[in-house]
Amino acid sequence: MAKTGKRTDRRHFMKTAGFGGAAILTNGMTSHSTGKAHSQAHPFERTKELAEQEHKQLFNMCGYAAPPLSTVRVGFIGLGSRGPANLDAMAYVEGVRVTALCDRRPARVEHSQTILARHGLPPAKSFAGNENIWKELCKDPDIDLISIAVPRGPLHAQMAIYAMENGKHAAVEVPAVSTLEEAWQLVQTSERTKKHCMMLENCCYDYFELLTLNMIRAGLFGDLIHADAGYLHHQNNFIRPESGDMWRVRESQHRNGNLYPCSTI
Repeated sequence: MAKTGKRTDRRHFMKTAGFGGAAILTNGMTSHSTGKAHSQAHPFERTKELAEQEHKQLFNMCGYAAPPLSTVRVGFIGLGSRGPANLDAMAYVEGVRVTALCDRRPARVEHSQTILARHGLPPAKSFAGNENIWKELCKDPDIDLISIAVPRGPLHAQMAIYAMENGKHAAVEVPAVSTLEEAWQLVQTSERTKKHCMMLENCCYDYFELLTLNMIRAGLFGDLIHADAGYLHHQNNFIRPESGDMWRVRESQHRNGNLYPCSTI
């Protein structure tokens, strides 16, 4: 991205990114209105003003880089499906040491230990046995980064916030949040603790996505005003897991909209 000389803070980023849901967010936050006349204001300006009344920027994380680590010690929460895949991929990364594995089901932790053994890596600490064991992992001082992949959206935000509160960086699977307020909590916790929080949806770095982005930048599509992308999972494709928790199906039944947005330009 070319430097413009402008201050890259959260307000400027949101404005230049084109905050498409401005009108919807305004309706959802009317209880915080100051009583000023907004009838003639642009929807984005109303949303920005109302949001900033409740969510003051604590620190500018744009461009911030935490102090480098020669070895990044990683803990994993959630080892059902996506978690082991992330663990296997992380085992190839130089400078990474997996120090902790966590799931409420001990069998899943034991299986993930075999992944480490297959890579010739030493076993990690095991955290298993109950619904709240993940909190013990977050408190472990032998961890720098926590990878979170559990099957319920609201827990993602709760775990990421708790991880940052305990001095850990967080990498969280989708959906990272279930509500707008959870999104603000993630942002402000990151700003306050100066810990990075990354959503593990990296399809935007695949060949097709980067090719499309470069085609846009090269002007092959003309003057692009707006683009929105995502994909829908057909719920019949999901086989009932061992836990019996069909959370994807349940979420799709009571939410109306794109549950899995990939990008907005």
